[in-house]
Amino acid sequence: MENNKIIQNILLILVGTLVLVAYYFNNLLQESLWIFYLLPYFILGTGFIGLFIISIIKKNKVGIALGGVFLTAIGTIFLLNSELFKSKKVLEATLMDDLSAIHLTLRENQKFEVNASTLFTEDNFIGKYQLEGDKIIFLDKQYSNDFIPDTVTIVGDKIILKFDNGKPVLDFATYFNIKKNEIKTTPQQHL
Repeated sequence: MENNKIIQNILLILVGTLVLVAYYFNNLLQESLWIFYLLPYFILGTGFIGLFIISIIKKNKVGIALGGVFLTAIGTIFLLNSELFKSKKVLEATLMDDLSAIHLTLRENQKFEVNASTLFTEDNFIGKYQLEGDKIIFLDKQYSNDFIPDTVTIVGDKIILKFDNGKPVLDFATYFNIKKNEIKTTPQQHL
């Protein structure tokens, strides 16, 4: 009977660790497994919950404690990645293409988040920015290539990536549409 509890505890540690590792490598899972990236979460999560319930039924105190530790760790990770502990969003904008979208978020603490998603992949970039009038200057890498320049300009309800002879380039998929703008220093000129 005691051996069963030891095996159960080892399995709880192994499966719980694998759940945490899968969450840590979430982007890699999405790229390699595409829409099936949730399958490891389902299998590991079901296994973990099953082992935890068995620990409760069999009154395995160590198993219950281990399950509680892993559930607390998972909950803490989700809580820390939620909006609850992040700085307030001051600007949200999206650049839509036929098969992809790039979402830009600027936060009050001078940090940005860029989420580029296509049918098969999702890339996230986080860094610092600064504002100079109507210009956003990215101080860290903001995209996987030079599609988004280091400095972009806010014009009305758009973030312009390029200008041609002083005029904003407004071709398809060449600018961000602003959904939320609470930046006070930006002049509200319109196109």
